[in-house]
Amino acid sequence: MRKYKLFLAAILLLGSVHNTYSQNVSSPYSVIGIGDIESSYFNHTSGMANTGIAYQNDKQITLNNPASLSGLQNQLFLVDLYGRGKFVTYTGKTLPNSLTGKDFSVERLSLGMRVTKWWGSTIGLMPFSTSNYSFSGTKNLQGTNSTLPVKYDGSGGINRFFFANGFRITKNLSVGVNTSFLGGSLRQKDSLVSPDLSTALFTTKNIYIRDWYFEYGLQYHIPVSKKWDVNIGATYAAQTALRDQNTALVLDETGDTLSNRVISNTFFTLPSTTGFGIAVSKNRQLTFVADYRFQDWKTLNIKGLNYSLVNSNRYSVGAEYSKQKVYVGVPYETFSLQAGLFYDQSYLKIYNQQLNDVGFTLGAGLNSKRSTLSYHLSFEYGVRGSHNTPIKENYAGFTVGLSFKDFWYTKGRKYE
Repeated sequence: MRKYKLFLAAILLLGSVHNTYSQNVSSPYSVIGIGDIESSYFNHTSGMANTGIAYQNDKQITLNNPASLSGLQNQLFLVDLYGRGKFVTYTGKTLPNSLTGKDFSVERLSLGMRVTKWWGSTIGLMPFSTSNYSFSGTKNLQGTNSTLPVKYDGSGGINRFFFANGFRITKNLSVGVNTSFLGGSLRQKDSLVSPDLSTALFTTKNIYIRDWYFEYGLQYHIPVSKKWDVNIGATYAAQTALRDQNTALVLDETGDTLSNRVISNTFFTLPSTTGFGIAVSKNRQLTFVADYRFQDWKTLNIKGLNYSLVNSNRYSVGAEYSKQKVYVGVPYETFSLQAGLFYDQSYLKIYNQQLNDVGFTLGAGLNSKRSTLSYHLSFEYGVRGSHNTPIKENYAGFTVGLSFKDFWYTKGRKYE
């Protein structure tokens, strides 16, 4: 019981960090829309460039495709905690010198189990999008030819509270649905100060977003031979309108309120998303995976000054070697090694240049010999943007995962 209490205390303590950490990594591109939409699932596929639409692991919670949850080991209870650190260097034509940023945050907390022989389920919290930026410019004064310096600061993000379920329909076919509630706020502060500091105007805009979001998936298993297996998978999310409330608070240089009101109650629309994947495995030890994801942003017809939203495509491949041993007739993993590559054509087009993201990942997993804990560490390096975009981001990051496993609702250990 003592180890359960200690682990629960660690979960509660580290889980609270999710809402309190300081964001030091900025991205000027997150000023648009609801910020940077998260492409990582913070799970066992992080070392394979988050490639896992067709991937299935009976001892890991993988949300790349909710259908994979049907393959969780019988009567196994899992608790996952994942955190990420990131280091970024910014260069570009608009910057006189290169700048750097770094941070660490807890990203995913989830609990999962196989409820019945045909049903696996998980519940948890992870980020959906983040916004964090700070830059300066000039603003024209209405009715005059004069300009004043202005500073823009933004922060916030949208969190995803998810309840995902996978169902085994036949021996080889599984389907799943991930029901998520998206909620959070984005804050933008504009500071307009006269050169002599005699007058100032501070405008704080808050955007509150909340609504339901559904993703669907299926996986089909094809046993090719005694050694080789093939899994194919697909995911889909329909176009979704999120409720969006905008408020504005305007203060003068003395801090007096000039205005505080709700500007609008509208909707922010997420595009339809489609994904396809394949996984080829030999003896359940050597696995090769490949994914393709498509988001139909163009039909939303969202444009602004020097930017527009276009269709996005993400390509990724990965490989995993899993060292297996057998205990009382049941195979279990002692350690795993992973690698992956990705190429992401972003939905953001700036100055007629589509923002691209390319990089690689490495990963390793280890199961403890003295407890039911397992650990996963992955490293990622990538380049976002190019010399043709306003700012180029060279980033390196690492993801650390801690998983606790035990058997539930049983008087004894039961294996399949």
